[in-house]
Amino acid sequence: MTTPQSAILPEHMTACIVIEADFTDENLNQIKAACTQSLSLLAKYQAIHADAALGLCIGFGDKIWSQLRLPNEGVELKPFRPLGNGLSPAAQHDVAFHIQSNSHAANLALAFALLDAFGASLCVADEIHGFRLHEERGLDGFVDGTENPEGPDRCPIAVISEPFVDAGGSYLFLQKYQHDLKKWTQCSDERQSAIVGRSKASDEELPGSQRLPDSHLGRVDLKEHGVGLKIVRQSLPYGTASGEHGLMFIAYCARLHHIEQQLLSMFGELDGKTDLLLSTVSQAKSGAYYFVPSQERLAAL
Repeated sequence: MTTPQSAILPEHMTACIVIEADFTDENLNQIKAACTQSLSLLAKYQAIHADAALGLCIGFGDKIWSQLRLPNEGVELKPFRPLGNGLSPAAQHDVAFHIQSNSHAANLALAFALLDAFGASLCVADEIHGFRLHEERGLDGFVDGTENPEGPDRCPIAVISEPFVDAGGSYLFLQKYQHDLKKWTQCSDERQSAIVGRSKASDEELPGSQRLPDSHLGRVDLKEHGVGLKIVRQSLPYGTASGEHGLMFIAYCARLHHIEQQLLSMFGELDGKTDLLLSTVSQAKSGAYYFVPSQERLAAL
């Protein structure tokens, strides 16, 4: 049996820290040792913050994973490429840390310890602190992740199953969206609902006959052979009141294909139509793919 890393499946966590970084040298032994140490650090801070449901995922970009992988392990992984003629820039890095819990203090304590463990081998490119808002709404006022799989439905979608060699692993996509809330509030609630494809007040999906083809729901509610391309989202809002703010999009899936198809649809690569959110409130500032091996595989690197 394999065990998925501990930030993939838990639901309704209230805080997260996402760190993306690059390795400063090719000392794989040091990187492997720090990865093994990270599991001990996680256990330490889980014991200290016993009620926080603290979890951690470490994911690797293609450049590093190609040196660590076994045959047929995480084979869908590739570098993220820009999409939509610049609408979605690429910001691919070597490694990502996704820490989440119900305590920002617990997240921060683990983040300090992880960075200390990796030491000079790591150069941090970006660090985002996310938080849960009332009714799990985003800064745009809409409930975020309404269609997220729940309970036992999450694992088959997010985690690679047995008997594959990379069972327990998952593909991770990270993308930071910056919001222009002043521009967004100039739209009426009715117009905002049409753009999203859901009622803002009741969070009810608009009927197909009323749904715009380039609404957010119209762009990401995809099916292949009658089966929905589902993903598991761990996204949270981020930012400050006076400065930059938006959504840290965090998605896990057993198939990178599912994530990529949604992105191709959002950014106009399938039929030329782009998600209306991109022209009214949200600007993509990054984009990166990572492979998150199982806990056992991470320990055995």
